[in-house]
Amino acid sequence: MSSILTNASALTALRNLSNTQNALSKTQSQISTGLKVGSASDNTTNWSVSTQMKTDNSVIGTIKERLKQNSDLLTTASSALDGLVNTVDKIKVELAKAADAKTDAEFTAIGTSLTKLSEELTKNISNAALNGVNLLDGSKTDPIKMVSGFAGGTGADTFNFIELTAVDISDAATTATDTFADVADSDTAVDAAKAVETFLGVIRDYAVELGAAKNQIEAQSKFLNVLSESLTNSVSSLVDADMNEASTRLQALQTQQQLGVQSLSIANQNSQMILKLFQ
Repeated sequence: MSSILTNASALTALRNLSNTQNALSKTQSQISTGLKVGSASDNTTNWSVSTQMKTDNSVIGTIKERLKQNSDLLTTASSALDGLVNTVDKIKVELAKAADAKTDAEFTAIGTSLTKLSEELTKNISNAALNGVNLLDGSKTDPIKMVSGFAGGTGADTFNFIELTAVDISDAATTATDTFADVADSDTAVDAAKAVETFLGVIRDYAVELGAAKNQIEAQSKFLNVLSESLTNSVSSLVDADMNEASTRLQALQTQQQLGVQSLSIANQNSQMILKLFQ
């Protein structure tokens, strides 16, 4: 039935054209932004999950940076310990000479060398600072907590840590070097050598602790790199548009739009056909 009051065909054609234009607008938006989910209204589930993943990945990125800084700090301390070992080697050589010295002049010369080497130890320890943090001079008395991971959610277990107890190498060095002033014969040289060996043991033990902590940091850094890549890929699969698919769909929708315009035009001609009946 044809009606001059209601053009059902035109209304249907207009509705179809409107749907096509909406789909075309959405597809054009995906192509311009590269996203199939740009807001919660596009897909509430994907948007919610991807947002959580993005924030988690941002935190992981910060943790990775902090791990690098902490690794540099441990490297600085380890390098300083290596320097201390070299100085201790020199001290042990001087003490060996003192154990066999026979004149006051020899002891005086050895004492001067030991004093200089003591100063060298002190400088090595004081220079082992990075960004104002020194792990050797006794300034860090509490266990050092280095953030190493992020568990997500809330509560005390949100962050994971690598812990390290700093050792006061400065105090241990002073205990050893105090014996140097008493080196005046073979017996005192032996006592000083024992003190130096004890100091060397402290250095070795602390170096092992620093090395173990650094290995933990390196392992965790590798894991976080893999985790970050996985999160990035997961977010991409949830919100990124398939550009090949979107491009193909765009062409199809453009064709549908052209056909829709033609269909609407044909439907609107029905009224003109009715008028011709009265001519």
